[in-house]
Amino acid sequence: MYYPKSQVKSNLYTNGGEYILSTTNEEYKGYYYKISTGQFYTGKNPQQGPNILLTLLNKEDINNVSLLTIPSQEISIEQNTEYDSLTYQTRSIPLFNPTTPTTQEQQNGQFTRYFCKRNNELKYIEINLDTYTQLSIKDPQIAWDLYTPASVVWQIQGDKNIVYASNQSSVSLVEKIQTWYGFSQYFRGDFLKYYLGS
Repeated sequence: MYYPKSQVKSNLYTNGGEYILSTTNEEYKGYYYKISTGQFYTGKNPQQGPNILLTLLNKEDINNVSLLTIPSQEISIEQNTEYDSLTYQTRSIPLFNPTTPTTQEQQNGQFTRYFCKRNNELKYIEINLDTYTQLSIKDPQIAWDLYTPASVVWQIQGDKNIVYASNQSSVSLVEKIQTWYGFSQYFRGDFLKYYLGS
């Protein structure tokens, strides 16, 4: 649907705690815009999709927000401005798919592991490079706005104590930089996973 510029307030941003997605009832964090009717939609403006209607979040009920969980897909509704109709867009969500070291990486003594965190909860998932890349480049085929990716350089050769300390330190650094509380606990102390010896 077309809106004159005078009826749209664009490039608004929320850090969360204000709105939920009308499609999933999940808390929303990111860019949004407001139209003259007082409604709010995701995206910087009507031309940037998907434009999902936002609902004000009752802060007293923030802990009671119900989440719609779809095992491998997120469905959003996008306004088609050319034909003034709704388009249903199906997007994949990250699934547990860990990367293992290649023969070359085993010889190098290190490789990269990839992870992501669901933005509205302390849920961490180990993913592969393809999913990490999709999230990083904000591929519209994946729910990139609901997850944040990160990578960890993982040592697999050398002195056992040094390898353990190095991997633990790398994880702690990601936890600190990304403010991923509890990320180090995800590993359950297994900082020697894939260790090949010295």
